[in-house]
Amino acid sequence: MTRFMNSKALPRRTRRRLAGALALAIGLVASAVTAFADQSTADEPAIPAGANFASWTDNGQDGQIVLQRFTGDMPTAGAVVAGTVKNDTNCAPDAQGLSHCHNVIALADGGAVEAIHVHAMGRHPCLFPGQRLSISRLDGDWLVATAPK
Repeated sequence: MTRFMNSKALPRRTRRRLAGALALAIGLVASAVTAFADQSTADEPAIPAGANFASWTDNGQDGQIVLQRFTGDMPTAGAVVAGTVKNDTNCAPDAQGLSHCHNVIALADGGAVEAIHVHAMGRHPCLFPGQRLSISRLDGDWLVATAPK
């Protein structure tokens, strides 16, 4: 006959220690989740003036893609420059489900720009190598890219 241990069989001191250890583990997990969520939220850039959306999940709607210049050349204000996407990296989504893709875009005038594309991949796809874009300056280090139809 098998004998099963129940909670009454454990000494009171052991039960208290187990409960304390469980509470500590839950607290540590909750702290880690909160810290991670706060870090991800802090990493989201403010949406620039002139963008046609109110949330990064909508970046790409109506065919307009807002990009943040990381390094490289910027078109002059008012100019539209043709470009070709060379790569698409760092696309893993953060805790909010947003990707911060890095793209290098070769410009038709011989320059290049490396930009960060914040978007929700499930709603609006990544840029892809070989994709042709029309690029203009939005505000400061922000660009607007559109794909010809």
